[in-house]
Amino acid sequence: MAEPRDDTQRSPKAPSLLGCTLGRLDWAKAGEAIAKESATPRSPVDASLTKRITRRYKAEVEKSEKERLQRYIRLEQQVKIMPDQYQMARSVKNELENVQKKAGMEAISYTTWDDTFGSEDMKKRLEFLSWYATNGESKEELTDDGCYEGEFLYGMRHGKGKHTYQGQVYDGNWLWGQRHGSGVCTQYDGTKMLGTWKDGKLEGSVTILGKTGEKQFEGEFKAGKRDGFGQQVFSNGDMYAGGWKDGVMHDRGVYHFANGDYLEGVWQEGRYHGAAYFHGADGSVSRRVYENGVLLKCQDYFLESQKFSKEMNREVMQKHTALWEYPKHALD
Repeated sequence: MAEPRDDTQRSPKAPSLLGCTLGRLDWAKAGEAIAKESATPRSPVDASLTKRITRRYKAEVEKSEKERLQRYIRLEQQVKIMPDQYQMARSVKNELENVQKKAGMEAISYTTWDDTFGSEDMKKRLEFLSWYATNGESKEELTDDGCYEGEFLYGMRHGKGKHTYQGQVYDGNWLWGQRHGSGVCTQYDGTKMLGTWKDGKLEGSVTILGKTGEKQFEGEFKAGKRDGFGQQVFSNGDMYAGGWKDGVMHDRGVYHFANGDYLEGVWQEGRYHGAAYFHGADGSVSRRVYENGVLLKCQDYFLESQKFSKEMNREVMQKHTALWEYPKHALD
């Protein structure tokens, strides 16, 4: 009959789990055996490799850990100099505008806004602005006898407000520090501009009144300039009704002179350009052709014969009417 195997004769390097369970192995001796095994010196190759890995990634690990902890520190405690409130508000505005431009107003979803406002950087900037920037109703004193009274958001004019500066007064809506929306601007000479603004400039339907309340202009503006259809009354009594572009007369229109004459024609960048009809206050009519403001051809209409004269070019028109070769009665 075979003798029973004694588990105590096993090597201490590999203690039996069954023996530990049955209590045949002293736990203290097992711990000493494991500790002795773990204390076995490593080879020089392993130690050198460990040091190299540690040196290689130490700086990156420290940097990552520093950035992680930085997220839990208030923004004003992270820097030695306090950030400029206005510039920070502008950066928030620009970031929101970039989101709109990239996604498109119709394509923006709640997820897009959640991602933007959910970032740690955005949260800290908004927290800082809510604590230190001007919000709500307030008054801002300016140099040269100017001031702003109205609503603020994160230190910027936002909402309704009245701005007075160097004799000019604007009373209306603001958006992120600029005139935006409906408002009235009164110039130092009493002239009033009533309309809508966009990004600080007149945009859309605008009416301009003189200092006595007379209407000087009524029409469309774009980027702060007359653009589209509009009617302008000039200081000398002349009046123009027609197209505008970049602040000057452009496209078809009618120009009424103060003496009763008027011209129907086409303008290009503020100059007569193309075919036109000139109507005199006495009932006379003249067909004309202009190029960049220069009269090239003309045909006068005679009331007696009710016919147009032969076409006169610029060379003929520059001749004196007393000369015999001037076509006085050259009719069609």
